[in-house]
Amino acid sequence: MESWLAPTQNGLVIDRSGNIAIRSSGRYPIRPPDSNGDRIYDGSTSDSDWKGWLDVAKYPGAINPRQGYLTSSNQQPVDPVLYEYYLGSDWSPPWRAMRINQLLRSTPTLTLADLIQFQTDPGSARADIFVAAFLNAANTLSYVPNSSLQQAISLLSGWDRLYTKSNERAILFETAMNKLAENTWDELEDQEGQPIVRPGSTVLASLLKTPENIWWDERATADKQEDRDDILIKSLGQAIEIVKDEYGAESEGGWQWGEVQTANIYHLMNIPGLSALGIPVQGGPETLNPSSGSGRHGASWRMVVELGDSIIAKGIYPGGQSGNPLSPAYQNQLDDWSSGNLQELYFPKNIEEMLKSSTKVVELLPSRSP
Repeated sequence: MESWLAPTQNGLVIDRSGNIAIRSSGRYPIRPPDSNGDRIYDGSTSDSDWKGWLDVAKYPGAINPRQGYLTSSNQQPVDPVLYEYYLGSDWSPPWRAMRINQLLRSTPTLTLADLIQFQTDPGSARADIFVAAFLNAANTLSYVPNSSLQQAISLLSGWDRLYTKSNERAILFETAMNKLAENTWDELEDQEGQPIVRPGSTVLASLLKTPENIWWDERATADKQEDRDDILIKSLGQAIEIVKDEYGAESEGGWQWGEVQTANIYHLMNIPGLSALGIPVQGGPETLNPSSGSGRHGASWRMVVELGDSIIAKGIYPGGQSGNPLSPAYQNQLDDWSSGNLQELYFPKNIEEMLKSSTKVVELLPSRSP
């Protein structure tokens, strides 16, 4: 991939000797000292010009790392504090990559079935950090001011932090996270009072380390300076009231994650009747099978391959083998996709093997004049 220009891609390889490698291949401009590509610079002087292209040998990558595995989940590939060159600033949060590392470190040996299960793993490194923050803040209270907050603390402390379809705690946590961002970044509004783009959850996680940071203070309370725990407790208390109003009491069954957060797979022309909407899935924001918001974005194609003398491959995508809405194969893979099951992929080595499989062969012949 030395000649690969754009878009930047993570290429991973393995050979028959067990060597593994990864490289972020693309074309990276070398910028002047103390300048990045995240703003407009003075174009009237050559001092702002690019100074050439980064040498391939300096691309982010690794060969046979000591940890014994390589991962990629759109996270930042290098530590910008340690890496000399600017590669960008708008990166996906590291939560999914952190969860992958947790899973791969959990056992020295993994099977094909393990990796299939990982693709819809419901765990969340993001939830691990922030649930602990909410509960630690609650532990600082000398008394709990109301029963709703007490219920929220109890429900969150009993959550296994897994985004399974039947889970009834994830919606409380996600609502609390939304309120936490809103309450923390209340200063970030334009002149008309409309919220502007807020920092992501990784910035919030970093802010947790400084409980007296000025960002925790609320602009609306001039006579009081709030700290981290004040905002965490307030956000959790607001969250349970919002969830009750929207989904009813927790005991009524309306909090199930598979009901409140679904995947929506739209037809290319956004025709609802030809779409598959409201599909319950396992996973949530920043899990390995991400599911959030409108349900229109997330992991679609899944594949696991075991390399060796014979190839064992399984895969699935949301839909079917036919693009004809009248065909029984139009949506016949949706149930397996929603459940995290993969289907066998044929890998014939020659035409004879292909003909022996259940694959249909269509022979195209030139037309013949009468």
